[in-house]
Amino acid sequence: MTADDQETSGELASALERLGSRRVLVVTGEGRRYLDRMEAALVGREVEVFSGARRHVPEDRLGEARARLDAFGADTIVALGGGSAIGFGKALRLERDVRFVAVPTTYAGSEMTTLWGITAGGRKTPGRDPRVRPDIVVYDLELTLDMPKVLTVTSLMNALAHPIAALAAAPLPGAAATEAKGEGAETTARAKALDAAAAVFGALEALVRTPGDRRARAHAQRAAGRAAAALDAGATGLHHKLAHRLGGAFDLDHAGLHGVLLPHSLRRLRAEGSPAVAEIAARLGISDVEGTLFDFLIRAGAPVSLRALGVSLGALEAWLATEAELPRDLVRAAFHGRRPSATVRLEDWRLREPVAVRGPAPEAARRVIVAIHGRGATAESVLGRAVELVGNDPGVCVVAPQATDNVWYSARYDQPRAEVGAPFAAALAEVGGLLDAVAARAAPQRVALFGFSQGACLAIEAFVEHSRRRGGGQHLAALVALAGAGIGRPDEQPSAGPGAAGVPVLLGASRQDAWVASAHVEAAAARLAAAGAEVTTSMIPGNGHALHAAQRLRARSLLRGVEPPAARGGLDGFHESESLPGALPRQQNSPLVVPYGLYAEQVNATGFVAPRAQNRRSWLYRIRPSAEQGPNGPLAHPTLAGDFMAEAAELNLSAWGPTPLPGAPADFVDGLITMGGAGGPRLRRGYAVHVYAANRGMEDRCFANSDGDLLVLPEMGALTVLTELGVLRVAPGELAVLPRGIRFSVLLDDGVARGYVAESFGRSFALPERGPVGANGLADARHFRVPSAWHEDRLARGYRVTTKVGGGLAEATQDHSPFDVVAWHGNHAPSVYDLGAFSPAGNARVDHVDPSIHTVLSAPLDEEGAHTLDLVVFVPRWDPTEHTFRPPYFHRNVTTEINGIIREPVAGGGQSLPPLFLPGCVFVTPSLVPHGVVAASVERELARGRASAAADRPGRSAETSLWFQLETALPFCPAPAARHAANRLLDWPSAWGAYRKHFVDPA
Repeated sequence: MTADDQETSGELASALERLGSRRVLVVTGEGRRYLDRMEAALVGREVEVFSGARRHVPEDRLGEARARLDAFGADTIVALGGGSAIGFGKALRLERDVRFVAVPTTYAGSEMTTLWGITAGGRKTPGRDPRVRPDIVVYDLELTLDMPKVLTVTSLMNALAHPIAALAAAPLPGAAATEAKGEGAETTARAKALDAAAAVFGALEALVRTPGDRRARAHAQRAAGRAAAALDAGATGLHHKLAHRLGGAFDLDHAGLHGVLLPHSLRRLRAEGSPAVAEIAARLGISDVEGTLFDFLIRAGAPVSLRALGVSLGALEAWLATEAELPRDLVRAAFHGRRPSATVRLEDWRLREPVAVRGPAPEAARRVIVAIHGRGATAESVLGRAVELVGNDPGVCVVAPQATDNVWYSARYDQPRAEVGAPFAAALAEVGGLLDAVAARAAPQRVALFGFSQGACLAIEAFVEHSRRRGGGQHLAALVALAGAGIGRPDEQPSAGPGAAGVPVLLGASRQDAWVASAHVEAAAARLAAAGAEVTTSMIPGNGHALHAAQRLRARSLLRGVEPPAARGGLDGFHESESLPGALPRQQNSPLVVPYGLYAEQVNATGFVAPRAQNRRSWLYRIRPSAEQGPNGPLAHPTLAGDFMAEAAELNLSAWGPTPLPGAPADFVDGLITMGGAGGPRLRRGYAVHVYAANRGMEDRCFANSDGDLLVLPEMGALTVLTELGVLRVAPGELAVLPRGIRFSVLLDDGVARGYVAESFGRSFALPERGPVGANGLADARHFRVPSAWHEDRLARGYRVTTKVGGGLAEATQDHSPFDVVAWHGNHAPSVYDLGAFSPAGNARVDHVDPSIHTVLSAPLDEEGAHTLDLVVFVPRWDPTEHTFRPPYFHRNVTTEINGIIREPVAGGGQSLPPLFLPGCVFVTPSLVPHGVVAASVERELARGRASAAADRPGRSAETSLWFQLETALPFCPAPAARHAANRLLDWPSAWGAYRKHFVDPA
């Protein structure tokens, strides 16, 4: 029987007929799953069901099955289920002369081998015998489609262990080379094993991302069979010995156990110099096979430790004492769930557990980070977080100790120190000793301390202790302690010593974190600041116990010891940037092999054949392609609109007061409210104007607008915008241009934020032509800042990718951060502009100048002289005109005007404005609707004109005033959410006042 010699369940009846089966014993698990699907195939035969199959084939249950088989007088066994049911069928076949049909429902592959195992007295005895191989294997795709993701991945890890074990045995048993035939049988067997490993790995990659992929499921069935056949030709080795011994001793899930052990077995093979690891890595095209497999488990939510499978440390220690020939270090690493990796070394620093080290030796590193893990975590997990935070900086060494049983101390951090007790003292001594040892090799000024959760508490106390023992010149480089605080009651926490002076410190947590009180974090910050440390706190709204995006951004420069590169200037120019040296290909856009194993991916905002001057595109070099995201589904949004073809145009002057800040948690996307617009994105013609009001950052969520460019104008609260191309900060008084299709997350620097968003469905925002203004003035391209590359290689289950397309929202999920672009080049990039750099132009003699002369950006229409949207800003400026009515004159303008206020110094502004003109408001003047200035301004200006001495004195607008206007050739159609909004000012026309008649009758 080979992996390709298969039947379908629809043909099971004819297969049994060919075997001459009349009395069938169906062996299955206690759940009797899928048994109903087999009934039609078994019609016409006498059938008995044994539903007592259990993992590892316990002898007592096997005895029950033998008795049932004998009493029934079955001539055929049909094993229906995973490895447990098929293992029972094998054990029965080993001792009884019956026919045997296997119907596997997992990817264990046991049906394709001559291997068997029976457990008695807590010990599993394995063996080989050709009699246990089934006569027929039935692969039914339908029986695998609802397999849970965790079981899918662990079962495939079980399958992958088979060819790896075969490859690790050198030479393969029974495969002696035959010189006369040229290529030896051993070489052929190794090639088949490598092919089988590649096939299973491919199925893993597909199903960890899309478990419902039918084609991948079918591929997985055949791949698992080929993998098991490879094992049948080779030796089982250490990995399978561990699986059988541990599984039998602790009654562990077989697939889950293989998943936990396999990465560690590969690490051991690598350490022993086995060529198998290099062969597998070359065949798969990945360098870190063990780390990748471990990450598959993480991505699937599968157990990664013996501890998670239910093994206690005490029981494991007792068992290891009876298994002296087994590798203790491998088993303990598997117990803790430590992530094996080709890039991480396990070193003996004379602590209770080996220390994980990554990067250059401490003596050669530019910066060394001592990283302390939290409760229930591992050295490798916090080491991975540190590597993410520093952006895989090759000059940084990370040293991470491991707590016994994954916990440094059992009590809560805020209990009296006497209750935290000896475990805390031992942990502090261990971390302090490691810190001293690292500082002795790298000098304290190059050593940073990083901890998360319980590790953050311990890091703070280790820093305090170190600062008390070290004087000037012996201070550490930095402390980053997140989601943790000082240990013990406040009155028992020691003050930091002289070694804390001048050390940059970052502390932070969520404000409602259930595991650490924000008051305790702030108390720790005050304690360190009192000793002279340069403390920054980052408190994030919400209750997440996590490393938040804003904290990750701030931690990078502290831990790396290098300030991030400054944003570069230039709108619409061609730029290039890389966050790792040599990451950007220089001679071509898409080389066969991209540096660092990155993916080349192009983002286009225009068609490929657009004229060169209009063509907008960028090349991104990223760790994972964007295509890794899951399928999109519609996402409802109650206040967002994007198509105005069915909406009526506004006919009168209209306005809305400032948008109230949200009460419930709302991020930038949640807080978008569409005010109105024209046209629609499906036609790529038109625009929309939105406001936003948010009170939380976008954690594990990004947004992209496929409908057009976004122009963001904050009015309240600065924003940090994390984009695929890098990080930008935009504050009130600045604007951000976020181009079509670029993914970004918005973080709130001040906890709350409000502002305006303009969206062009057609052509992109660009600088207007200066024309007669000349070579200078208005906005200068060099003042627009584009980001420098910034990346993070971070897994994040359930990461939300929200896209606006066709006027509505869609959302997909993926299991990693999209901000993994290590290098980029092109002219399609986000940018930020400080409106304070705008140089307005105006008349210096007579007549009020048209507001269009203050245009910062323009999104033109195709017709001459018309625009989808122009952004006009009214910054503080002089008005030196003579003999002129200085406020805007009364007019009927074909252009629709949409106005907003960023800053206004005083209610009324000292300019006789009604109190309705407030920052955050929106007011609209439709096309050709008569309008001018408020009546009080008219009276004030006329009075000024009558006082001839002051009439032509130059005027200066308020220094802190900042208004803007969006001008469009299209109408303004209020969106449903705005048309009946509570903050709509229904009496808006009356706010302008009554215009007094000043006509002088010549009679």
